[in-house]
Amino acid sequence: MSTLEPLDAILERLTAQQQEIAQSRPLPEPTLRSLLDDFTIRYAHHTTAIEGNTLTLEETQVVLEHGVTVGGKTVREHLEVLNVRDAWERLMGAVQPGTPLTEELVLDVHRVLMKGILGDDSGRYRRMPVYIRGSMDVPPNWLKVPGLMADFARTFGARPAEEHPVRFAARAHVDFVGIHPFVDGNGRVARMLVNFMLMRDGWPPALYTVTDRADYLRAIRSARLDKDLEPMVRVTAEAARFMIDRYLHAIRLVREGERDQAKQPRRRRQREHDRGLDR
Repeated sequence: MSTLEPLDAILERLTAQQQEIAQSRPLPEPTLRSLLDDFTIRYAHHTTAIEGNTLTLEETQVVLEHGVTVGGKTVREHLEVLNVRDAWERLMGAVQPGTPLTEELVLDVHRVLMKGILGDDSGRYRRMPVYIRGSMDVPPNWLKVPGLMADFARTFGARPAEEHPVRFAARAHVDFVGIHPFVDGNGRVARMLVNFMLMRDGWPPALYTVTDRADYLRAIRSARLDKDLEPMVRVTAEAARFMIDRYLHAIRLVREGERDQAKQPRRRRQREHDRGLDR
């Protein structure tokens, strides 16, 4: 029976890798843009697929890049991935180091995510009781939601210096879905907020994948019902690892290219020298 790697070791490794990214000079703009464009497509696919959207990764790419509708898929499924892209771009424009989390940001993200889907309920806290499918965790009375969300914004407005960014983001995700402030779209907003918090601290965004959906949902249930946050921190660390690995790979390729370029003048001089000896 395999044993889990200690969570502290996982977080320490991620921190070291993130510091390597931060200390490397900025990636070339085309490289960075291609990384982020690829992430946007993957993120739109996975975050909606977790909620049941049946568009494949390839179909999501066609919808986002070419504006083409896919036969046999619903209007809602198309809107969901388009809205994720729009909300993601809005979030990328809003996040800066030290940017506070506000209720206005949460409501704006929800409004864009659910545009054309929820009607008047997009960008508004729920005004009715709701239940979470397949869960014994019952969200609080809707009358308490405004107060709970005000507390949420205060609690997660800024990260305590002693708390690891991944743990802080995972805790925010759990608390947010526990409040369940919206009629629908709570999971998608929660995953957006995780990335807001990570990017605010200088980390790449995280990608919760549909292939890890069962572990992801179990981790949320464990945190909510058993008060055990560790599985959710592990799942979030794995989600963060995807883009960290991609950045590190890109950095290595750029460095290799720079080394090869630096060698070219020496090779040229050597060839010229060798030709001189042959005369």
